[in-house]
Amino acid sequence: MPRSKKQTQDAGPSSGKRKAPSKKTSKQPVTYDDTKFETDGAWLVYRNDTSIRNIIPERRVLTSDFANELLGHVIERNKWETFVATPRVAYVEIVKEFYANIHDNLDNPEHPKYQQVYMRGQYIPFSPLAILRYYGLDNTENDIFQAATTNLHK
Repeated sequence: MPRSKKQTQDAGPSSGKRKAPSKKTSKQPVTYDDTKFETDGAWLVYRNDTSIRNIIPERRVLTSDFANELLGHVIERNKWETFVATPRVAYVEIVKEFYANIHDNLDNPEHPKYQQVYMRGQYIPFSPLAILRYYGLDNTENDIFQAATTNLHK
């Protein structure tokens, strides 16, 4: 039975069998949602690490639980009630995307994205000062250091 032109090209000179299609050896480009991830590396961190981890939500601290202890006074003195109050509901996927997008140069003042993290198509500030502002706290760096060195077991 005569072979078609296509079969002849695929089979080679004398094998009489049809060749299997060759596999592509070049890697396909990584595709990721660039509104969620700054780089393909961040997407890979998300895919291989953060997306499969559980998120442990923050818990509320009641100053009344520490009424007779110094910790409650430290919280009140530094106006941390909002900071230790019941946290808002965490959107787990956004939290995981956030962690995937934290880059190695976050704390490098020479880096153009110093103390910024890419989230949902924009850069957001991520620094101690940004966190203080979010919670409506003063820049109480000295009070924070003083609280950290206070003996809580007096």
